[in-house]
This record gives sequence, C-alpha cells and structure tokens, in this order.
Amino acid sequence: MSPADPGSFRDPSSRVVVDGPRVLRLLDERGLEGWRALVASPFYEAAVADGRLISATELDAPPDGAAGALEHPRLPLITYPYEWTFSMLKDAALLQLGLLEDALAAGLTIKDATPYNIQFVDGRPVFIDIGSFEVYRAGEPWIGYRQFTRQFLFPLLLRAWRGVPFQPWLRGQPEGITAAEMRAMLPGRRRLQPAGLLHVVLQARMERKMAGRSVRQDLQRAGFRVELILANIRKLRRLVSSLEWDATGEGWTDYQACCHVERDRATKGEFLVAALQRAHPGRVVDLGANDGHFSRIAAEHGAHAIAVDGDEAVLEALYRGGAGEHVSLVLSDLANPSPHQGWAGVERPGLFERARPDLVIAYGLIHHLIYTSSIPPAAVTEWLRGFGCPVVVEFVAPEDEMVVALIGNKLVEELHTGRDEAAFRQVVAERFTVRSELSLGTGTRVLFELDPR
Repeated sequence: MSPADPGSFRDPSSRVVVDGPRVLRLLDERGLEGWRALVASPFYEAAVADGRLISATELDAPPDGAAGALEHPRLPLITYPYEWTFSMLKDAALLQLGLLEDALAAGLTIKDATPYNIQFVDGRPVFIDIGSFEVYRAGEPWIGYRQFTRQFLFPLLLRAWRGVPFQPWLRGQPEGITAAEMRAMLPGRRRLQPAGLLHVVLQARMERKMAGRSVRQDLQRAGFRVELILANIRKLRRLVSSLEWDATGEGWTDYQACCHVERDRATKGEFLVAALQRAHPGRVVDLGANDGHFSRIAAEHGAHAIAVDGDEAVLEALYRGGAGEHVSLVLSDLANPSPHQGWAGVERPGLFERARPDLVIAYGLIHHLIYTSSIPPAAVTEWLRGFGCPVVVEFVAPEDEMVVALIGNKLVEELHTGRDEAAFRQVVAERFTVRSELSLGTGTRVLFELDPR
C-alpha cells in the first residue's frame, strides 16, 4: 500500500491514498460512521447521479489499520482555486452551498467549506471529499462558515466589487482572506450594504472580539437551530449568484480576431492533427491555449487536454462558453507557474508535477516568453525539452508584426541574442529531433514537430 497523499493529512478520520491507478480513501471509525450515514441517505445517490458528488465504492476488506476504505474514480487532473477563473470559483461556491443545504435536509452536514474539496470534470464542479460529510448534531452551528467566507466569498467579492484578481491572494495565502483584510479593502458604501455589514464588517468585529475563544460550545448550549444555518445558506446563495465580473475587452479576448490567427488557424490545426496521429497521446498540455481551439482538437483525437493560459479573461470566456469534454482549464502565468506549496512544500504539487503531458502544444507562445517576459530563447527551448515528450511549437521571427508590436518600447541591446530562425534551429537541434516542419504563408512563422533527444 502506498503512503497517504501528501495533501491528505488535515482530516485524521479520512486519508487519501493513490495506489497505482487506484484512488482509495482510508477511514477510521469516525470516518466510517460518517460514510455509512451518507450512503444510507437518498441524498448521496441523487448527488452522485446528477454529477455534483464523486462516486465511491466501499471495499469489502480495508487495508490494515483502517476501519473502512472507499475507492473513487481517478480524476484526469487536480487543480487549485488559485488556478480557477471567477466563474469557476463562483460555481464551486454555489455547489458547496447547495450540497450543504441538501445534506442538512437529510440529517447530515459538511464539516468544512474549502474549495480544495472541489474539482472540475468536463467543465463542471464536482465535490470530491466524501470524508467531509458527517451526521448533523442538534444545536451545532455551521462550523465551515468562516472558512467559506475566507476562501469562497471574499475572493469573489474582491473581483466583483473591487475588480482585483483573487488568484494571487489565494496562492500567497491559501487559508484565504480574513474579514479584517476584506473590510480594509472595501469602500464605505460597500461596507454599509447588507452583505458587507453581515459577512464582512460584523465578522471582522467578532473575530477581534472572540480572538482566542471558542464559541462552538456556547452556541450549542444556547440551542442553535438548523433553521438558522439554512437561512444563512440561502442568503449566501443569493449573494453569490448576484456577483458578476465583466471580462469583456480585457486581456487577449479578441486575439482570435487578429489577422494572422484567423489566417493560419486551419493550417495549424492540420499540422497538430498529424502530430497527434503519430504520438497517440493520452494527455496533452496546450500552453497559451487562449480560446481553447487546439485543446478541443486534441480532445477530439482521444487525449485529455489541459488548456493553460495566464489570461483570466480568455479562460473565463472559454469556461462560460463550455470548454467541452476531456478539457481541463488552468489559469497560470507560464513565466511563473503554480509552484509546490503548502506543508513541507509537498502538500500541493506544482502545476507541471500534476500535469505531466504526453505531448505539448506551444502555438503562439514562445515569442511572448522571449519578448514580454525576457526569457532567453535557449532557456525557453530547454524548458520545453524538460517535458520529455513531443512538442508542437510555433517559431515567430523578430520581423513578424506581432513581435514588432511586443518590442515597441525596447531597445535592441535590451533584447536577448539568438532570436532569429537560424539560432532557433541551432538550439532546437541540440535538444530535439525535428520530426516535421511547415512554413506559414507570412514567411515569418514556422511550425515544428519536435521529439526530445
């Protein structure tokens, strides 16, 4: 039996073990009690059937040391909230609230409220932490409320009310935004709105007043009623549903309208299909995916495609429009991708530790890394070779109209050397074998299919 997943240690009653192709959840006596109560409820079957809750099968013979064990289907990719767009976090928040409301109606509760318990499968949020369910104890308050506000509500408010991206905050502070921090960022008129007063201002005041004290037992002794939790859930659902972020016109949302993109799209697609047919990849990472066109092509040819882009606006549009089956979306700056984080640096693996591809697509990408992020061409090529799989890449010459626009404010001496086609071919030859290539009609762009040496 493999050791527990390094990200599964916070709940002592439920540990996840990835054992080869299998995903197991090991339960202690308390965890087994929660599972038996959950599976006996019609709520469980209904939530699995409509895709809101991951399925689980109880094993007849749990491993030594476990009171019980479940087996889950293996997900194609694990992503984290700081890699999601606004609408992805919003839909995850609504899923959390909806499941909690239905669970309470069935005599159950969810003991935490973190987006790390939710994953996206074929463009839909799915709750994956079966161990979070337990029998509701009369008089118990909603223990996950504060966590919900810090990791769901406040990040959404930050984007919807202030126009500030929440992803850097969640990446830098995984426990989320405190009520005091959120209060400091809200303008006066927002603080005085009912939602601002209730969930931000009053909570900040209570955090300060009750610091170091436990109110859980106090609320139980006072006869806290489940109806109060349900009323709070419904208010939160209305609030979250009302939040909007208009990404129109931001970032590269109109990129596909550029003349060279529209002109070359069909040719790039045909070149990619030929590479896919030769490689037969199970997983494809599309770097700089933009509107997901080439990710969809990879998915249509049997791969699971991971569409990675650093522009929230384009991925937001892709998510809202439906990325399609077998496509995962990841928001990450490729010049600064999601690193290893959390306890001991292993709790949450870095992006490319999780997304290990069998083929990489790098269309319309490397010139942005070279000219916008000032990464040396040889370093970009070495990075691509580090994936250890075939790469379909687009070279863009210094005289290309897009490059000219990118370097408009730079002097020649501020640019790295080795940017022309001859130099690119030389660094490629040191690291790859060229399987095929195709010059595009402009004369400034060349597609390469590369196999690592």
